[in-house]
Amino acid sequence: MQRERERGLLSNFSRVVVLGEVVEMKAGVHISAGDISPLRTDEHSFPCFGGNGIRGYVAQANCSGRNLFIGRQGALCGNVSYFDGQCYATEHAVVTKCSDALLPRFAFHLLTAMDLNQYKSSGAQPGLAVGKLNMIQITLPAVEEQKKIAETLDGFDALISDISQGLPAEIEARRKQYAYYRDKLITFKEKTA
Repeated sequence: MQRERERGLLSNFSRVVVLGEVVEMKAGVHISAGDISPLRTDEHSFPCFGGNGIRGYVAQANCSGRNLFIGRQGALCGNVSYFDGQCYATEHAVVTKCSDALLPRFAFHLLTAMDLNQYKSSGAQPGLAVGKLNMIQITLPAVEEQKKIAETLDGFDALISDISQGLPAEIEARRKQYAYYRDKLITFKEKTA
């Protein structure tokens, strides 16, 4: 850590902590597949998070607030999802609540970048143990720095989302523009004699 400070990689306001010092983690609760609707309805209005993000919708919530969900079982374990509101977390997700020292949006970007899948156990059914996750060291910037970083990354995330939605419309507009100019440029008035 001393060498990193000397190289300027850590600010004076950053500190190294283990994840368990700044988050509370626990596994979600089992729910029968029959109780999960693939569509949101009046009866099934709460998003249900499993190991790979939203799995469907359920009638009752077991989580509220700003939470991170980490997939804890299967080949894709380590996926990180963020949700603000009431929802349900299955036993295949680790519910992660941040302390006041760690902003949830910063934590989302940090944990996503850490590739938590690398900490999975080997075997027929790979998995992540909460105890192992709690011991991972992270660099924790000051809250104001976390806020700036999260806002910047959220901005890039929104831009990427907008591009993926807007790109087909942009391509279609360019095709129409091309067709218009093609027709104008290769259509010649006939000479009158």
